[in-house]
Amino acid sequence: MSLIRDIVTSIVSLGKGLWVTLVNGVRPKTTIRYPWQRREVAPRYRGLLVLRRDQDGQLKCTACGACERVCPVRAISLEAEGKGKERRPLAYSVDYGRCMFCRLCVEECPFEALAMSSEHEYATYGREGLVKGIEEVGAAGRPQGMTAKELRGEQAEVAPAAASAQEGAE
Repeated sequence: MSLIRDIVTSIVSLGKGLWVTLVNGVRPKTTIRYPWQRREVAPRYRGLLVLRRDQDGQLKCTACGACERVCPVRAISLEAEGKGKERRPLAYSVDYGRCMFCRLCVEECPFEALAMSSEHEYATYGREGLVKGIEEVGAAGRPQGMTAKELRGEQAEVAPAAASAQEGAE
């Protein structure tokens, strides 16, 4: 009796396996041809860190160091020059090999100078290629990304000078 039960169980299991294979064999394929076809990235995707620029093309970063202090893995390093309002970053680097993409630095930045872009292709052949300097992080051609307020759905505050210019244009 046990032998017959084992044979029936084996045949039922084989039938289930063949059924799964048959169903998946006729299902439409979901494979994409990667370099030529690309999936759309979610709008809130946390990609590479970007130093944002203003309308004049200058970096918004004032080298306050808040992003460097808040980074839990110390992936950001910053060197500044100047004092007061003339303070600007001399060297700014991000080690993407250590970065957790937690977005704490973007949340902490008081000037909305940092953003997470939707760029997700950053593979390299060595760890040294994952350390990006101010030239790469603040490149003009890179996507600007979304600031913390934009990700939360808040309206960006309009500077008083820009608000008066907008009112004057109307």
